[in-house]
Amino acid sequence: MYRDSANSVDESDRAVGAILIGEALVDEWEHAVGVIRQPHGSHHARHRKVIDLHDKFPEIWRHLDRARSELALRGANTMAYDEMRPHARNSPTNAEGTDVDSSALQDARRAIEDLKLAVPGADWKAIRRRTEGLVEKPLGRSRGQRGIMFAFIFVVLFAISGWFIALLPVHKEDPRVAMRREIRKIQHQRKARIPMLTVELGQRCDLERARELTKLLAMDGRTAEARIFGMDYMNRCGDDEVVDNWAHAPRPPQR
Repeated sequence: MYRDSANSVDESDRAVGAILIGEALVDEWEHAVGVIRQPHGSHHARHRKVIDLHDKFPEIWRHLDRARSELALRGANTMAYDEMRPHARNSPTNAEGTDVDSSALQDARRAIEDLKLAVPGADWKAIRRRTEGLVEKPLGRSRGQRGIMFAFIFVVLFAISGWFIALLPVHKEDPRVAMRREIRKIQHQRKARIPMLTVELGQRCDLERARELTKLLAMDGRTAEARIFGMDYMNRCGDDEVVDNWAHAPRPPQR
């Protein structure tokens, strides 16, 4: 279950932002197709657009894959995208590199729609209206419109920066510091366990608890107490090799 399904999301959401970037690149792609297929266009312009398509094609899928990863972390259903992704076209142009492979464009559009369906709470029509409206309106018309444009740019930049921050490698803790912390944790647990075992055992002949108590006393550096307890236990309940070994264990080195 997608844990954010109860909340509406907009273009400030990282997954939504990645999908919007991928969709914008596909829009540029379609514009480039129009240039390539112009009957009277120059060969140089067509060739330049073909190269541009090759450069942008991996970027489209990189953003869509990141959106998919973000959604999957939230528990969203990305099955439709996952099923089509391995079969998506790997090249945006034909084998000769002279024209656009329309099926590759269809794959990208389909992938975007599959991801949009995996984001419950996103009003894509409203998001589209906001983004298209802000781009099409002239900035000089009013201060209010300029403010909206700046706010939109800020939101998009915030989403993208948050996205890149999330991609930064997590700082790895020094293994020695982590080990010392674990050792201290074990020591605290041991010190808390010793009095509990002492009360539980009492004067009973409980071999498993006796072995554990003798071991914890020795490991805690309380070798004299371990020896006294071990000898007393074996005198009352009979010899045991494990209890005897821990009762006569050397004192652990001091750190």
